Amino acid sequence: MADEMEFWDEDRYMELNTYFRIKIQGMVDSDPYIRDLQKSESGLQLTDLINRMSDRDQKLWEEFIKLDRIKLHLDMQNHLEGKGTPYSPRHGFGGVSSEADDSASPW
Repeated sequence: MADEMEFWDEDRYMELNTYFRIKIQGMVDSDPYIRDLQKSESGLQLTDLINRMSDRDQKLWEEFIKLDRIKLHLDMQNHLEGKGTPYSPRHGFGGVSSEADDSASPW
């Protein structure tokens, strides 16, 4: 993980996070196959969404997941060292309340 830390790019992480937040919401709202899966007994799984993405978006998703792993590691390290926003079971490491506008905060 230490080698991956040099690849941390918060701006890129937020850019991809926003992109996929919008992309996935659009898929859920407009793709009949995805809507049918939501109603099915097994429900909609993240892999169902990823498999419906273009090759370009799947590559971007891989980049996002790598950055997300680094972010989780940084958040856990900060938590253990008493730095940053403390972890809460309800809000994770973000500490965002339900009343706050979370449109710009990561998932």
